[in-house]
Amino acid sequence: MARKTMFILSMVILILTFVWSCSDRESLMDTSDIAGGGITLMPHVFFDELLFQLRNTFQLMDIKVYTPQVSLPIHYGGSGARELPLLLLLPPHGEDADFYLNHGLKDLADEMMSTGEIEPMYIASIPADRGKVFGGYFYAGSGYPAGDYDALIGSALVDHISRTLEYPSMDPSQRGIGGVGTGAYGAFRAALVHPGAFSSITVADGPLDFDGSSGLGNGLIDLMSHAVLNEQGGFASDSAFRADFDSLQSYPISRMFIGGALAFSPHDTLLEWKIDTLTDLATDKQSLLITIIDSTRGTPGYAIQDTVTLITELVTEEVRNFDFHLPFDRSGQPYQPIWDLWLDDNLENIGTGNELDGVAMWFATSPETRYGFHDQTMSWVKTLEGRGYAPTVREYTGYSGNPATSHEYIYEMLREMLRFHSDNFKANASGN
Repeated sequence: MARKTMFILSMVILILTFVWSCSDRESLMDTSDIAGGGITLMPHVFFDELLFQLRNTFQLMDIKVYTPQVSLPIHYGGSGARELPLLLLLPPHGEDADFYLNHGLKDLADEMMSTGEIEPMYIASIPADRGKVFGGYFYAGSGYPAGDYDALIGSALVDHISRTLEYPSMDPSQRGIGGVGTGAYGAFRAALVHPGAFSSITVADGPLDFDGSSGLGNGLIDLMSHAVLNEQGGFASDSAFRADFDSLQSYPISRMFIGGALAFSPHDTLLEWKIDTLTDLATDKQSLLITIIDSTRGTPGYAIQDTVTLITELVTEEVRNFDFHLPFDRSGQPYQPIWDLWLDDNLENIGTGNELDGVAMWFATSPETRYGFHDQTMSWVKTLEGRGYAPTVREYTGYSGNPATSHEYIYEMLREMLRFHSDNFKANASGN
């Protein structure tokens, strides 16, 4: 069967039995620490959505789910069948599915559910990307090396979790989403792309308005020169910029831009490929052969022709030579033809403006936070208020010697986030 999508690959062989095993309710799952809430490990293959994701040959996503004790079988101290709400949490760029657990999620959930402060609920967390390839992809894109998170987060992922766990509610009014940093962007993007999929959103400072409150000189624009001058050390020529832009772990802003570019401004925009099913006659096992038809790469209309900000040497595997366009030039200034592609994916430009009707929204933001995310967060809040919404905004600061620059206060934020979702779930249930 023939199909078109982005980027060039030669072939990928996947074992169908591996794919099928991940669709089995009991497979690849392990529940531990059932005295309180359990942590359920749910790695799963999302074949279509993650087909071309970098360094993820088997389209595998690691998922960790807090499973409340009440949902466990009676002989483990649970109460048997009972539908429970589902909360999906997205970590910031470069973090894995343990991010919220490492910030006290399990202990908080155990305490708050045992005292009745919040309703029992499933709480699922996913990684920003498998293997922290380039720090994350903003949970965006529609395929290609970043993955098709638009089809995944608000659709395939919640469907999979709902099918695999014992008793999650299938009612969207009992489903919430939250995130920190790029996870905050991903949470709102999922709600905008899939109206009605979530009834509540909680986020802490993130890139929620790419061009910031002025639309001119702040937002992500402030970070462009930082990436070029402070992290990369500058470039003497366009050719050096294209070939030498680096993705070191110690360059978090550069990595964030690389991940965004792979989602928002990849070089190749179309690819033809076909899938054949192969059967081993000796073992009767089947596998998939994905053949790439190299007929479109570089063809006008199928690839971005502008080369000013094209990065060519960062991903150079023979069959995965993914080029991409950064939204700024070698001086760290926005390059408008590519920057415009990013602005198309700015939250304020996604949808028609009413996709968040009926969604309860909560923000945590600090003027001390790094990367200028406070300005972007408040700008998005004002945009929402201008559309007639009334989000809850929790502004906070750190303490002397311990400012709120990064994730120092996620534990405190998590408590309020969980309470906000729980109150929304309870109100929706009583209104049914």
